[in-house]
Amino acid sequence: MKNGTVNLRDLTILIADAGSYTRRIVYGMLRGFGANRILEVGDAGGVLAALTHQKVDILICDAKLPPHDGLAVTYAIRRNSDNENRTLPILMMTSDAQQGTVKKARDVGVSMVVAKPMSPTTLYDRLAWVAYDRRQFIDCPTYFGPDRRFKIEGYPTGVGRRASDKSIEISEMSEPNLDQDDIDSLFMAARAGQSE
Repeated sequence: MKNGTVNLRDLTILIADAGSYTRRIVYGMLRGFGANRILEVGDAGGVLAALTHQKVDILICDAKLPPHDGLAVTYAIRRNSDNENRTLPILMMTSDAQQGTVKKARDVGVSMVVAKPMSPTTLYDRLAWVAYDRRQFIDCPTYFGPDRRFKIEGYPTGVGRRASDKSIEISEMSEPNLDQDDIDSLFMAARAGQSE
């Protein structure tokens, strides 16, 4: 997550989950974060109807949303070029956060995946990430959605595949590498919620 806070007060957030209990929990978390324009639906038809009638700023959708699933809903939103909500951030909730599930979500255009059950901190971190996310949307025949690359550490050949990719030059190390004890202490501080 980037540093900073996210003001959810003026955003319209749509929660889509078949379970009223899950919707109530997520609703409560969002209210706790200051959100005051929250919509709830229990199926894919409700999502598409809500998006037809108003501008939605964030969609929090369950991966198993009936009657098909949240991936199909995301695909329908992203592939409809007439939909003004086509580029809205989509957080996918799933109780199956295995690599294959996350990859499928990424490949249909989900902005971020969050595992269920989730804590308020996890949900807030994902919302903040999406709020500060500056990834461009890619539009090609087989995909429309946020650039699936989160971090570029360099290209194998020194130049990326896209025309917009810039070459990266890696400079010489200016300081020695951290030893394992220093690395461990950084991770321990992060787990304890401390910062250097």
